Amino acid sequence: MYSAYILLIICALFQYNYGKISAATSAHTSTTKSKQAEKFFFRVLDTNNDGMVNWIDFESVIESIVSKDEASKNARLKVLRKRLEQHFQNYFRELLKVGDSNQDGNIDLNEWLNVVDDVVNDLKKTNEFPGWFEDLFKALWRANEFLDEKAVLRDEFANMLIAWDIDEKTAEKLYDFITENGKKAMNYHLFATLMKKFFLNEIPNHILNFGLA
Repeated sequence: MYSAYILLIICALFQYNYGKISAATSAHTSTTKSKQAEKFFFRVLDTNNDGMVNWIDFESVIESIVSKDEASKNARLKVLRKRLEQHFQNYFRELLKVGDSNQDGNIDLNEWLNVVDDVVNDLKKTNEFPGWFEDLFKALWRANEFLDEKAVLRDEFANMLIAWDIDEKTAEKLYDFITENGKKAMNYHLFATLMKKFFLNEIPNHILNFGLA
């Protein structure tokens, strides 16, 4: 569930980038795609539907993954919950630094879209994600139990994406594409490269769209 939640965030960002989405505000032009962006914002990030993202939303996600009650009864789950809390605290702290323009401790839709603008523009210029943002992808990778994380197998990769609602056929094609049919080892570095290509690709119906567009 944790990895699926993060992927939803990634998908929301992708929908913004791919469609050149902008919010219906003074700073952004209203389009059909902007409505999709708003839908993803409220569905994925704003868990309590109060129109903004704050620490309460992240606490809700953590509780849905590993409840305090479960963590109190199991040492492994206690450690997992602590790690989740630390990860989301760091992510939210950095999100506020770069996105909370009015410094109210919340991220509204317009602020979120401005963050996305900066992330995608930086990626286009430097071919690198901001460190705080890439933590999402590292979390995705580490949420899995691979036989060898330095050489992930095709079926392991496919199972990972299937868990994120990416169909098996698409997942296998992605694996073959990024590994050049197995010539390159699927490790975190290659996975990160795949995610960069995912964000930068603007070709309709390309395999790099993960079957989402």
